Amino acid sequence: MGSCGTAAFTGERVIVTDIASHPFWAPYRDLAAQAGLGACWSQPIKDAAGSVLGTFAIYHRVPATPAADDIHFIEQFAGLASIAIERSKAAEIIHASVAHYRLLTEGVTDVVWKLDANFCFTYMSPADEHMRGFHASEVIGHHVFELFPPQGVASVKQQLRRRNVAEQSGAQQDSITFEVQQLCKDGSLVWTEIISNRERDAGGNIVGHHGITRNISERKRAQEEVHQLAFYDTLTQLANRALLTDRMHQALAAGKRSGCYSALMFLDLDNFKPLNDQHGHRVGDLLLVEVAKRLTACVRQADTVARFGGDEFVVMLGELDVEEARATALAEVVAEKIRVALSSPYVLTFSDEGASAVVEHRCSTSIGVAVFTSDGTTPDEALKWADRAMYRAKEAGRNAVRFYVAAPSKAAPAH
Repeated sequence: MGSCGTAAFTGERVIVTDIASHPFWAPYRDLAAQAGLGACWSQPIKDAAGSVLGTFAIYHRVPATPAADDIHFIEQFAGLASIAIERSKAAEIIHASVAHYRLLTEGVTDVVWKLDANFCFTYMSPADEHMRGFHASEVIGHHVFELFPPQGVASVKQQLRRRNVAEQSGAQQDSITFEVQQLCKDGSLVWTEIISNRERDAGGNIVGHHGITRNISERKRAQEEVHQLAFYDTLTQLANRALLTDRMHQALAAGKRSGCYSALMFLDLDNFKPLNDQHGHRVGDLLLVEVAKRLTACVRQADTVARFGGDEFVVMLGELDVEEARATALAEVVAEKIRVALSSPYVLTFSDEGASAVVEHRCSTSIGVAVFTSDGTTPDEALKWADRAMYRAKEAGRNAVRFYVAAPSKAAPAH
């Protein structure tokens, strides 16, 4: 209807030289006359794709026909209006996009970040301030490696190398996920999971990176608790049977490569039961904890000390020597060191009905030792040999060390 309604509908310029007589204005002649309008030239305003955004119109008080300059004039103004409208719409879209982006990035606990092609930060969401204590202004422009301790940098570099190797073999990996510790502003470390994605241009060139970082400290603590329960004795914090078996398999594999002998010690405490009977398991547990400390102090960090159950302990000495005699001599030195250490008096302090009490107890140990190679030996066999030797130590009067040497072909008692 009218000049503008028709121009908007048809997408074509509409020239009404005399409103009073033109059919497009028939329903509005009286209204136009009251407004003093005699002519209307309407030009559709279109966007770059040709869609109509609106109309640009020129009204005259009297009937009028446009000249060529008038047409040029109205087209120019329609073009300017098109630019203004599209720019306004684009600004609205950008504003809405920014608001949406902020809603997604600033309203979540995960940290959202962006890097340029040189691995320097161009964006860091506010969540990082809650997780690590750094404001975005302290991070923007800095290299990503500044977030990690040395071992973390090494871990990230390893992940990047793996991705590059995978791509060289034809497998494009634009997204990787890995776990690494990050530095906090107060100097502490936090375990994080990083999901990193590459950004590529139309030509496939890498122009940046973006991703998400989340705090997984609680998950790590839970995993550690599960690991502790699965592989460590809850009282003494020594390895349990499951971890001991795993360490023995590792020692056998290492011995197979090196040709070295290993040794397994089976220990049973002497005179432990009277302490439990007289003072209860609580005091007995204190002695077991002290035994664990003394055992650990007698061996190398690479060796394994395990609580086998009750008052029985096992010590695994890996890769002693390629010569059986020297390996046996080394094992004997450690066994004797353990025997002396565990024979020293135990002074146990505990609470009894609200008062502090002290018990001094003497408790020795009987030790059976099996020296063996990895050739044809299994963990169960080594434990069986050490257990037999331990019973020989008991039979010898306790507080003693006895050996059971297992040769590759046949096991025979030594001394």
